[in-house]
Amino acid sequence: MFLSSTELKKLVQLIVLPIAIIILTRLIRGKRPGRAPLPPGPRGLPIIGNLLNGPPDFPWLAFSKWSEKYNSDIVSFTIAGTTTVVLNSQEAAAELVEKRSRIYSSRPPAPMLRDLWDWAFSFQPYGSAWQERRTCFVKEFNVSQPERHQPQEIKAVMTLLENLIHSPDDFSAHLRHMAGAIIMEVTYGIDVLPRGDPYVESANRASDGPIQAGIPGTFWVDYLPILKYVPDWFPGASFKTKAKVWKRYALEMVEKPYREVKDQMADGSVNPCFVYNCLQNINSEKDVGHQEKIIQEAAGTMYLAGTDTTVAALRSFFLAMVCYPSVQRKAQEELDRVVGHGRLPNHNDKPDLPYITAIMYEVLRTQPVNPLGLAHYTTEDDYYKGYFIPKNSVVHANGWAILHDKEMYPDPDAFNPSRWLTPDGSAINTQLRDVTSNFGFGRRICPGMHMAFSSIWITIASVLSTFNISEKVGKDGKVIGISPEYESSLQNRPVPFECSIKPRTHEHERLIRTLSTLLPERRM
Repeated sequence: MFLSSTELKKLVQLIVLPIAIIILTRLIRGKRPGRAPLPPGPRGLPIIGNLLNGPPDFPWLAFSKWSEKYNSDIVSFTIAGTTTVVLNSQEAAAELVEKRSRIYSSRPPAPMLRDLWDWAFSFQPYGSAWQERRTCFVKEFNVSQPERHQPQEIKAVMTLLENLIHSPDDFSAHLRHMAGAIIMEVTYGIDVLPRGDPYVESANRASDGPIQAGIPGTFWVDYLPILKYVPDWFPGASFKTKAKVWKRYALEMVEKPYREVKDQMADGSVNPCFVYNCLQNINSEKDVGHQEKIIQEAAGTMYLAGTDTTVAALRSFFLAMVCYPSVQRKAQEELDRVVGHGRLPNHNDKPDLPYITAIMYEVLRTQPVNPLGLAHYTTEDDYYKGYFIPKNSVVHANGWAILHDKEMYPDPDAFNPSRWLTPDGSAINTQLRDVTSNFGFGRRICPGMHMAFSSIWITIASVLSTFNISEKVGKDGKVIGISPEYESSLQNRPVPFECSIKPRTHEHERLIRTLSTLLPERRM
């Protein structure tokens, strides 16, 4: 396709001029007298910086190796004038994104995240809009009431166990359904269908975008936001097509269940839930429309963020149980001793099941679900250990590096739940740094973290209490071997794999079938 002179002029204005401004800005910065150096990192090229040698697949692994190469717990790279700083130690993360959170709590202006999911406060810059939505969210997930959502968790896990009996090969879909069911009932009071629920499927479609777009270096437009104005046909503009699809899915997800709650309120059939409680407490003397917008967007964020972390962690758990059968046997011995065979575990059993907790921690340590988390963004120039961190820098706390710290976790690549136990094995060793880095740092730490821990724990306990997980045997009678391979995306999750999931005994199967008949009738 040929460009007219007018189109060519616009193209120059859109791309060439901004790049020239970036170059000039960098030259001016570079000549500032007495400026400290940026944190170490690979050498870049003029103008484009590290565009060609920036983050590869699994960037958290590369960043960890950079720290070893440059002998620094803080490293950096620059693409088209934007500096990205990576914090590879707990010390650096605690000092910068926690102690200095005033200037490290914003989010970068990444169009593929912020423009498409502008209603999701996870992606919003630090400010009043973010504060309003987070405050609304935190009211539901009060850490002082950990038992508040346990009934929803138990019900969803019971459905999971029933589904695993009927179609164990679909375990990954069942895990996503379980996580979606918890969030849908907590947020909107909607009981989802046992399989193929449209709300869960909507969340699945909508969550794919942030997972792809959140990884550093995926889209050039995040480093050169001006590119979002190029025509759809322009070479390299395929991101615009993705953006349109993801935008449609996102709006469907945030609008449809919210309307359902309002319709149910109108006809008197609504179930107690986050949205209902918030709408009941609206102050009619203030801007009602603004308050409703906050509620809807806080609920949408809850819905968007509330499933993927849980599902990724549990897929890693299933993979670990296939790879480490001795760990599974030890966990089942603990469960049989504490719970027995006549009932399922519940949250009250947790103090007496430290090895189950240790498995959860070790899964989240060895394979953190959000290795780099969502990017932070500096609002002022700063200095750390003699290095200069410019204003408007993208900052990642590398949870992978922190959770594989050799000093804190000897032999960090080994899957060893026992490292989390006291010497006598009777309790969790509180001297070991926990795994909360899976959920972020500082003011941007995930406020739904405690419910995520709770739902992951009860799922692990319930599954191991009733099922054996092992390598699958093919039709030819040969074992289908698996290797612990993972996807490179915002979330660290195993590539699809097959395994055998069977009830431990007929007694366990009867227990599941009996208890499933006692589930309350679903209300739609």
